[in-house]
Amino acid sequence: MKIEAYVVVCDDDKLCDANGEMPDVLKNDAEWEFFQAGLDQADVSVIGRKSHEATPNHKNRNRLVLSRSVSGVVADGKIVTWNPDDASLDLAIAGFDCEVSHLAVTGGQAVFDFFLAGPHRYTRFHLSRVRGVRIAGGRAVFSRIDSNSTLSAEDVLKDNGYKPLEKQILDEGVDVVSWG
Repeated sequence: MKIEAYVVVCDDDKLCDANGEMPDVLKNDAEWEFFQAGLDQADVSVIGRKSHEATPNHKNRNRLVLSRSVSGVVADGKIVTWNPDDASLDLAIAGFDCEVSHLAVTGGQAVFDFFLAGPHRYTRFHLSRVRGVRIAGGRAVFSRIDSNSTLSAEDVLKDNGYKPLEKQILDEGVDVVSWG
């Protein structure tokens, strides 16, 4: 299965502010287009419960919602809610009424951590960065960064066996490095 992650962070690897919301300083039209193009290619988007609740599914995409507030897998049309502590990814994927061979992981932090290592690893991790921005008190893309401020997202990816493959400049001060 192809598993690709899409995240945009600032210089200190934060993906949201202290309230868990994406601040305007991380929003960029070119990065948004890159992100949406990636989601358009996937069969299913993987998202955390809080992000799912805060983000309308305007394009009516299949969504796999990672949530530890349910037991096992709960399928409801294009939305499948899954507790990875109670059920396998294969069982969760079986909840969709389509063949699933490509996941687009959109976060938050617990979701990005889940696919970092183990049997279902990323085939690509697209790390977009808005340069010249820091978010005090925000949450980092990976939990290891929140517990060790000397680590970067790149360090965590390297520690888990990923290598940078290509870099694209999306806009002035905004780039994306794809890791595999």
